[in-house]
Amino acid sequence: MNALQARLIELAAAGPAENMAIDQALLESVDRDAVPTLRFYTWSEPTVSLGYFQKASDRLAHSPSANCAFVRRGTGGGAIVHHHELTYSFVWPLENVPAGAKSDLYQRIHQAILESLGRFGVSASRYADLGSQAVQTAASDENRCDPFLCFQRRTDEDLVVAGYKVCGSAQRTSRKAVLQHGSILMDVSPHSPELPGVVNLTPRSIAAPELAEVLASNMAEAFGMKFVKFELDETLTRRSKQIQTTRFGHSDWNEKR
Repeated sequence: MNALQARLIELAAAGPAENMAIDQALLESVDRDAVPTLRFYTWSEPTVSLGYFQKASDRLAHSPSANCAFVRRGTGGGAIVHHHELTYSFVWPLENVPAGAKSDLYQRIHQAILESLGRFGVSASRYADLGSQAVQTAASDENRCDPFLCFQRRTDEDLVVAGYKVCGSAQRTSRKAVLQHGSILMDVSPHSPELPGVVNLTPRSIAAPELAEVLASNMAEAFGMKFVKFELDETLTRRSKQIQTTRFGHSDWNEKR
């Protein structure tokens, strides 16, 4: 069987509104053209991204990140402090996804991340696979209802290392495509000192570009794709700038709740 051709946007840094605008522009592009797209990115400054339904004022209750730049995501969930991490987004045509919930997509991507971490000797587990083993190191956070920070929450597919969540993701669906983006915590940030990253929890040293390269390979295998390196063309660049101006870079969006 011939591999499905897909686009790979290599690791690069961008600002808060620009990162979210590019993800939205890619969702619209795949909705239109049905070409799967994987993108890796980091953040040009420490940033809090709020889940779509969170209140902007709630971020002030988390003092270490209160002075960070912030942006409201188009996806739900808790706030994420983006600093020392690898962020990915993957857009997949809905014609290749079973009807109903997109849990299969979520599971396949997180399995690829788990296997990629394993290549570096990092033992990660799905939260659901921990069974009756309590995540003791997060117990005090789990006693609260819907903690502000995403990485103090737990869902079945979250990836955990040494009792701490190190990877979480969220989805947004358009008419013909689904976007999943997520964060892999690489190192602790002074803006979220309660959340250690992979290099703090294991004796392994991993650089984000190395992990991105391995993850791209595992994603290609998991989804039967062949990646072609891709840079944003004029159409996508223009559209992402429009989205940035009217949505993610505008106070009406970021402070809408």
